[in-house]
Amino acid sequence: MVFRGFDAAKLTALAGDLDTLAGQSGRLHTQLASVLTSAQQNLPAGQNASRDPDLQDLVGDVIPMPSFFGGRRRLPGSLGGELGDMQSSMKRRIKQLEGAQELADRGYPVSDSSIFLDEKPADGKKVDDALRHLQELQGKDFGTNGNRDDLEKVSGELDGLTAAEMDALVSKASPKDLAFYNQLVSCTDDSGWNPFDENGLPEDKRRATLGGMLSKISPENFGKFQAAFPGMQPDVTNTGAWEQGGNNQNGQTNNGIHWQTPTDPLFVDGVSADDVNQRQFGDCWYVASLAGLAQKDPKFLQEGIKQNPNGTVSVRVWDKDGNYQWVTMTPDLPTDKNGSPITTYGSGESWPAYYEKAFAIAYSDDGDGERGYGGVEGDDPKKSAPYLTGKEGEDLTTGGFLGIGEHEDKSLDGLKKAFDSGKVVTVSTPADEKLDKDHPQEWGNTYCTNHAYYVRGFTADGKVILGNPWGTSGYPPITVSQEQFNKYFGGAEAFDVP
Repeated sequence: MVFRGFDAAKLTALAGDLDTLAGQSGRLHTQLASVLTSAQQNLPAGQNASRDPDLQDLVGDVIPMPSFFGGRRRLPGSLGGELGDMQSSMKRRIKQLEGAQELADRGYPVSDSSIFLDEKPADGKKVDDALRHLQELQGKDFGTNGNRDDLEKVSGELDGLTAAEMDALVSKASPKDLAFYNQLVSCTDDSGWNPFDENGLPEDKRRATLGGMLSKISPENFGKFQAAFPGMQPDVTNTGAWEQGGNNQNGQTNNGIHWQTPTDPLFVDGVSADDVNQRQFGDCWYVASLAGLAQKDPKFLQEGIKQNPNGTVSVRVWDKDGNYQWVTMTPDLPTDKNGSPITTYGSGESWPAYYEKAFAIAYSDDGDGERGYGGVEGDDPKKSAPYLTGKEGEDLTTGGFLGIGEHEDKSLDGLKKAFDSGKVVTVSTPADEKLDKDHPQEWGNTYCTNHAYYVRGFTADGKVILGNPWGTSGYPPITVSQEQFNKYFGGAEAFDVP
């Protein structure tokens, strides 16, 4: 079989040759070690049989121990394991190549990226069955109990497809079939004549199925997938950055917004609060919480994001009902016409942008109005905690953690107590624009009204050090006394670190 220029028979023969060579490596190891040992014995003291340290290590290793006893960890004895692993990988990929040929024979488009995937070989019948069941949803009578059981059956089939199988299905399915499936799984309302039926899929199950589909398809199908499942890409046209051309608080502007995939990696040197730089979206309440969490538990955030083999990115979030899930998204981000990011970003690293994008996707399902990036602009910082950690946030200035009954009582001692106990603490400024001009000069442009900050620490004399989620570059942390806090800041919130 020759498929796309790859000859399966010749590749199989090559894998067999590698397997034979692997079996001979132990004898070669012994022979070479014997020659080097003999040479060493006949050389004057202080001279080595070889100038190569790897070969010199073979002296005396005439009867090498097997690798599982700690031996043969160097060439040529180690070739047994290395060549064995290589030929095993080749044989798996040859099977995948044969599965790709079967898909093509059944009339499925096969992406080049699917040909040598290191996964189970594609099963054309599984794709046939899943596609047929997807198409049969059109015009189906779901009975008196709703459509959830039918949808769970289909989603179970989809979850079980390999990447090559999933890509073939999405390639062959019509946009109408995919869009109708999205319509069914997204609508969980009861029918008018039976209030007890079950329809659609709960958000966490829906997100798992759709995210699994997106994480497996080839990049060539991203556009088709997003058109059928628009909820997988957050809206950007309802933001101030789109409507007003920028962020009127920090003065950043853009000359037009479009989607573009960054070339920066997720991480450069782990996670730090200093990586978080809010740009043109007005979601400081979320970004301040993200920066505060990055300061308190960077490992938690780093473990909560991953890049999939097809380039998509998955971020761990919790939904409004406290359900844990991974939100999977395409790698493109909102940028201006010059390709500069307008979303929350790091210094040469992109992880904050994907956390923000995942939040815009998940929060759009909150049922409180707008969707996407516009839906996360302007809210209470404590509302971000359940999405970041699955834990509820609390108001420190209305009797929560501090036991204080009056909103005006904003004790820095109480903030410090919460911060020292391990909580992420955020504070907000009032919507009083007069304070933008009437604040301590040393704060510079770091201070802004109607804005959220996160606590970075405290001075020895009890003052609080606040970080601006706009980033430390150009907006250094400010130190605030109790008197200043009472005048220039309003509420304070906190949430537990996982």
